[in-house]
Amino acid sequence: MMEHHEAAFPATTTQGTARLTGRTAQLLLGIPLGLFQLAAVLGFTFTGAVVTPGDWFVAVWGMVMSASCAVLSLRVYRSASARRIAFVLLAAQGVFTSVKFFVYHESAGLVFAVIVAVTLGMLFVYNRAVSARSAGMKE
Repeated sequence: MMEHHEAAFPATTTQGTARLTGRTAQLLLGIPLGLFQLAAVLGFTFTGAVVTPGDWFVAVWGMVMSASCAVLSLRVYRSASARRIAFVLLAAQGVFTSVKFFVYHESAGLVFAVIVAVTLGMLFVYNRAVSARSAGMKE
């Protein structure tokens, strides 16, 4: 009886950890990479910082990407297809962050790089846990 109880404890902890990582990924995708970044891009765009066609490309890229992150964050916790799209968006976020840091010399690029990395890690752990759980249910 004691062995059964000890075996159940890690499963419960794993489920709780998966839930926490999923909600954390959802929060990070929606707030800093979604709404906050969208507000920052709009602020920079309409204060006269965007002047060249390349600047406009980066600004529109940032608007579309951050709005997509904000909307997708509403579905990423429950939908496997939304999580797949989120992985692609996080890759785009990584490239965008690199452009901000290396081309525009914005130190905020480092902060967003950390947020993207943490979000990617949380989403990976959550997606793996959910996939393993659903594979176990099919057996």
